[in-house]
Amino acid sequence: MVSLTTAWEIAQAVGLCAVASCLVLCVLAVRPRAGAAGAFPMRAHEFLGWLALGAAVLHVGLLLGADHRVVEHVKLTAPRYEYAGILALLTLLFLTVPAGAAVRWRLWPRHRNFQAAHVGAACLLVVTLAVHVLATGRYIHGRARVVAYILLSCIVLLALLRGRTRRQSAQRSRLLGGLVFGRHSRLVLAIIVVSLVALLAMLPGGTALALREPFLRRSEPLVLGFPHDKHRSVNCIQCHHNFADRSGTDSCVSCHRSGRHAIRVGAEARFHDFCLGCHRDPPSYLTGHGPPAGCEPCHAPLSADSMLNAEIATVHTNGALAPH
Repeated sequence: MVSLTTAWEIAQAVGLCAVASCLVLCVLAVRPRAGAAGAFPMRAHEFLGWLALGAAVLHVGLLLGADHRVVEHVKLTAPRYEYAGILALLTLLFLTVPAGAAVRWRLWPRHRNFQAAHVGAACLLVVTLAVHVLATGRYIHGRARVVAYILLSCIVLLALLRGRTRRQSAQRSRLLGGLVFGRHSRLVLAIIVVSLVALLAMLPGGTALALREPFLRRSEPLVLGFPHDKHRSVNCIQCHHNFADRSGTDSCVSCHRSGRHAIRVGAEARFHDFCLGCHRDPPSYLTGHGPPAGCEPCHAPLSADSMLNAEIATVHTNGALAPH
């Protein structure tokens, strides 16, 4: 039987393959008007699109099958970056299913109309993928990697601007006249510019954290079983930071959900970022810790032994930090 960790990692790998396939599809010119010898065949383009869609669906299916608590991320209370992932999947579905010749000519009798709609949807796909991937923060994290991914996405968007042949371009020297989109060139160019601005808006450090906030907050927090006995090597102040000034009198959630002006990020976004960050990039003195594999390891009731160890750790912490 496949373990939770293995299934989770396979699901993540399949998701990354889907993202890579989408970016490659946007870069490859299917029908270059310049008549290049190495044009990417239309059938291969459609096949790769179906592979990307299949990988995306498999990514979602494996996550839901491996960890039943993942269903919380497809509810209305899901974080914002999950909405972006759902929108990316729907956009990929739109790019794939109606693109077949039988359906395409019924929906878009004119090729230019189909081409403009396809490129516009591709821009939306690139932006929503960037929001989903960067805000998740599992593999693309750190300033350098985030900047590199955003630059790559910008290059992909610019690659969507297809040019006319040299003979056609000579007749229309202007920028808009040199594009293959005809009367839709102005619209396509505007969509790409807006998409570039949206990608650059992901550069500030606090953007990803804000995207982890849910649109709708849960009325009650999910079960959180934190095994203190497995975190003995971590300084208690790392989590219980308000013990240092002896201001902590209640639970973490009650404070981080209090709506205090000093706390600009909610409990869900802050805790996920804090726990994921420590497991993903642990301090040098901590070994054997990797990124959490799923929701179940944290959002599960503790065993009786773990609850006892948690109570003992709390008593020791309070005693060590109590005023003399």
